[in-house]
Amino acid sequence: MKKSLAAIVLIFILIITACSNNAGNNESDSEASGQEQNGQIDIQFGSPIDPNMEQAGQLEKKTGETLENNRWTKLFAEKNGVVTHYKLVNPQGDYAQKLKLSIASGDLPDIYIVTDKSDLKQLAEGGAIQEMGPIYDQYASPLLKSIIESESMKVFDPMTYDGKVYGVPAKMPSTNGYNHLWIREDWLQKLGLERPKTMDDLYHVANAFAKQDPDGNGKADTFGLGLHKDFLNGMKGLFWSYKAYPDFWYKNASGQIVYGSAQQEMKKPLELLARMYKEGLVDHEFGSNDESKMLESVVAGKTGMIYAPHWTAYSVEKTMENDPQAKWIVVPLPTEGSDPITIPLTNSTDGTYVVNKDFKHPEKLVEMLNTYVEALFGENADFNKYWADGDIDSVWTMSPVHTLDPSLDLKGHQDIKAALANQTTDQLTGVAKGFYKTMQDGVWGMSMMFGPEDTPFAFVDQTYPDQVMWSEYEGAPTPTMATNWSSMNELLSTEFTAMIQGKKNLDGDFDSMVQNWNKLGGTNVLEEVNAQAAK
Repeated sequence: MKKSLAAIVLIFILIITACSNNAGNNESDSEASGQEQNGQIDIQFGSPIDPNMEQAGQLEKKTGETLENNRWTKLFAEKNGVVTHYKLVNPQGDYAQKLKLSIASGDLPDIYIVTDKSDLKQLAEGGAIQEMGPIYDQYASPLLKSIIESESMKVFDPMTYDGKVYGVPAKMPSTNGYNHLWIREDWLQKLGLERPKTMDDLYHVANAFAKQDPDGNGKADTFGLGLHKDFLNGMKGLFWSYKAYPDFWYKNASGQIVYGSAQQEMKKPLELLARMYKEGLVDHEFGSNDESKMLESVVAGKTGMIYAPHWTAYSVEKTMENDPQAKWIVVPLPTEGSDPITIPLTNSTDGTYVVNKDFKHPEKLVEMLNTYVEALFGENADFNKYWADGDIDSVWTMSPVHTLDPSLDLKGHQDIKAALANQTTDQLTGVAKGFYKTMQDGVWGMSMMFGPEDTPFAFVDQTYPDQVMWSEYEGAPTPTMATNWSSMNELLSTEFTAMIQGKKNLDGDFDSMVQNWNKLGGTNVLEEVNAQAAK
């Protein structure tokens, strides 16, 4: 009897185990890469999205939508038969490193974005991703092609190897590359100052903001101009005023492509910053402070001017929480001479979408991008639904793939400005209608960015594209770049910081720095870039 009971129990356990295993296998199969069921295909994506970002939490609380189950993923399921899963999802700062680990292990998603050109080159040359040129040509809709190719076909350069295109660019507005001068207008008015139009004006305003107690607390505790350790990128607008173009490839008077950070034009803006540093107009701790630390000073009402991109509106608006009288504006970039300012831009993308070599449906990437642009910019677009949800204006980022019309921001500004002037805001359509609704919903940052006057896009409207100089090189890292570029740029950054701090002499040490940069690889890089661009 005992033996019979034991046998029955054993059989029962085996049945339960088999059922459990089958249930587990079914669940795994439903999420497997490329698994097709009932006309749907499961796709594993890789994307630099922060799943814990504040706005994603707000959206879930408001609508119940999550990263893998939202209005975008439902649209892709309906239109393209795609079920969305994430194999690799990390905040922007961590994503590239996590992707490198995945490349090393060979454990990669089906469709994913690559933000590092060196990684892209490694994947293409290693045969880990599929050639996408013919698939893009065949499946991309006229709308998608018009968006991706609108500024230049050079947008495909970073993903082209041996004449083959290995990805699809996540096109973004190149106007994202603008750098703007933000200024406290209430401080200008309090001190009886005019808006700066020249670099001399800028210096005098910075001097007054630092020394004439604009916050009225009786203490010398304000800075005239924000400065942080990534100043070559963060405040490049100051350098542009002197016809200096850091971290940018352009042709010199002889027709040779040169690297802006190593040119003589860099001296004058560095001299201005060194003077401001010596006179206490900027934070003496800038060399160890990142941009977020500088913005803390802005929000605290201790800094009166900064150079920054248009989306900094979301940071500067917090100043008003501490001081309701604070008023920030954006003014046209001051110039050093009488010539109109030149804006250096690259053909902007968020990276390159690629397809795993083992994935059987590479066309799904292009089809999804077709659906994406149709939902936002097509004839029957529902921009309000897919761009934002009231004051949550990042719904467009909740998609596993994205690409934006490069004219998106500027056109929105232009249409809103015209509608306000003509009192026809009720007739706005598309992007402008969506932007204006978000502005009406009380999102100050949107009003600050896209409003008609004293805003970043008021300046963009004055200068784009007539005063734009496009980058002469956007390709993959050259052989010398691959090995030496990091140390070469570290040399420039370290030396420039020391020059601003007065630890190095601009007259003699600048030329020595350039010589050392050339020895580290600069000479070779310039030869390689010019040779590559000539092909």
